[in-house]
Amino acid sequence: CNGKYCLTIACTGIDARIAESVHDFGASPMLSGRGSYLASVAANFLFRKIGRKWRVTLDDEVVEDEFALVSMCNGRYYGGGMEIAPAQDRLNPDHTVSVVVMHCASKLKTLAVFPSIFKGEHVKHDEMITVLTGHDIRVEFDRPTALQIDGETISGVRGYHVRSAAEAAQEAVI
Repeated sequence: CNGKYCLTIACTGIDARIAESVHDFGASPMLSGRGSYLASVAANFLFRKIGRKWRVTLDDEVVEDEFALVSMCNGRYYGGGMEIAPAQDRLNPDHTVSVVVMHCASKLKTLAVFPSIFKGEHVKHDEMITVLTGHDIRVEFDRPTALQIDGETISGVRGYHVRSAAEAAQEAVI
């Protein structure tokens, strides 16, 4: 992913922004680790725009829309047990990566659906959640945003590129 190895997840959107700002709240002696996370969730949902305009290219398919979250998943879990991609099998014979897209909705609807990620039940909200699979994924943003790669946050990213391990290995052999 953008020249960095990504073993499990590369994500952007509300989840990456929460991870980016949780450190601001962590400096407060009044908040624990969980308290910092909850304060970051509240600040991002209440005071910031949820969606951003993105272009997602999955193999040869292009999807452009306002999204609240886009996650490339080689594994099923991230962020302390969130089951973001319940059907993803990192050993799948097609060697595909799951791409979980949360389309924009109202803040209230997004806030109502977001906690269901912890149990993998968000995928039942097919009016908001789309799960795609592919080998070569590019994401481009209308302005710089946070990118989270396996728990590490990179600020100010304008786009990124993820390839499945099989795709990268094929390219290395050619």
